[in-house]
Amino acid sequence: MKLLLLALLLAAGACKGRSDGPACGAVGAKFMVLAKDDLEHKGVSDEVRRAVEAQLPAMRDSLVHACTDGAWASAVRTCLVAANDRVAFEACEQQLTDAQRQALDRSARGESTDDASK
Repeated sequence: MKLLLLALLLAAGACKGRSDGPACGAVGAKFMVLAKDDLEHKGVSDEVRRAVEAQLPAMRDSLVHACTDGAWASAVRTCLVAANDRVAFEACEQQLTDAQRQALDRSARGESTDDASK
């Protein structure tokens, strides 16, 4: 089911005529798949799982926002979408520029990614 969802998202990005790798939305979708998979295999309580799952859409949205605003390179987006687990996903994030990683951190904290002075 997860692979089908990912394939559909990648196909949707390809239909937009993008030849420069997956869209930022596909990166966000992959984040969700990996995060939910992580939760399933961590053996956390139902209460903790529900609390984390409630935060995942906002986390995904901040990731997509930072990707879009930061104009992440095609190679980074491709790496992120191809990641098989959280460790690989985080390794791909290391390919971001320092400014892009800082913007991602600000976005994850709910701060504006437009204001680099924060």
